[in-house]
Amino acid sequence: MKITGGRFKKMIISSVPDTRTRYTPAIVREALYDIIDVEGKDMLELFGGSGIVSAEAISRGVKQTTIVEISRSSCTTIRKNLSKLHHLSKIINVDFRIALRRLSKKCNKYDFIFADPPFKTGLLLETFNEIDKHFELLKPGGIVIIESFEKELPPENGENIMLRSRRKYGDIVLSFYSPSHNKN
Repeated sequence: MKITGGRFKKMIISSVPDTRTRYTPAIVREALYDIIDVEGKDMLELFGGSGIVSAEAISRGVKQTTIVEISRSSCTTIRKNLSKLHHLSKIINVDFRIALRRLSKKCNKYDFIFADPPFKTGLLLETFNEIDKHFELLKPGGIVIIESFEKELPPENGENIMLRSRRKYGDIVLSFYSPSHNKN
């Protein structure tokens, strides 16, 4: 895989030695960073895989990245990949539910949260609900982006976050959320 833009454009990023890992396609990553400006912002990535989505953000000037990934081998790959970019990222090797709870208790805040739960596993709805429950992790003006399969979309609204737009790229959909008007 190659980084699609920014300072490290065309740098090769290693994949995870696990055939079950699905990667966000280059066209989706490029479109994502054409939509949102990450320069100088703080990012939380859930289900980090190889770290390619965070690597793209780093290449485009993100200030800080926190990556949550449950797989130990994936975390090893993420560390290896991000070391090439000379960027200090926080990598949390636990289940996303535990990570969100801990980050919330520490009062961490992010400009955007990107989540790419494994497709067709039942984790999509749970991911949406956990992010909705911990929406205080978003800074004012912050957004949540959830990547999903076109036939398995996250809800439009939760208790605290609401859908702003959806963008489709082949069979992949990016859903963009922000805090509800009467919240936060």
